[in-house]
Amino acid sequence: MKTTCFVLVLGLLLACPVQSLAQGAATLPALKQEAAAEVDKLQVLTQQMVDQIYSYSELGFQEVETSRYVTGILEKNGFTVERGLAGIPTAWVANYGSGKPVIAFVTDIDCIPRASQKPGVAYHAPIIEGAPGHGEGHNSGMAVQVTAATPSRSAHAARA
Repeated sequence: MKTTCFVLVLGLLLACPVQSLAQGAATLPALKQEAAAEVDKLQVLTQQMVDQIYSYSELGFQEVETSRYVTGILEKNGFTVERGLAGIPTAWVANYGSGKPVIAFVTDIDCIPRASQKPGVAYHAPIIEGAPGHGEGHNSGMAVQVTAATPSRSAHAARA
């Protein structure tokens, strides 16, 4: 969660209006504390997302269930989702607000060919030999990005 806190703190700082940042260095510790508290509140959801995305194991351009799952969470948290970007049915972008600054959280959601792996095992142990999967933790990227974006959106809304 420390990496998430760093990304989230950066997002919170960038999401704040410039005049808020100009209030002095005393604001920074409070923002860091607020960011850490918001991330901690999402610990269970983050782990659920990691596990759910792991279970889908969809190859590139076939991430139908993963896309539906992640965009659903973002929509429930106030983001608008534009789907089918560049003619790719599983490509999407989630937005909140307008103006500057623009903050982007970017990751991929596909799995890796021939990376099937039993969860929680630190050695090669495929569920199905040769099948696709998230054998190296590839499934955590999107969950961490959602964990960072959701409180960042809330912080931006509170300060706008």
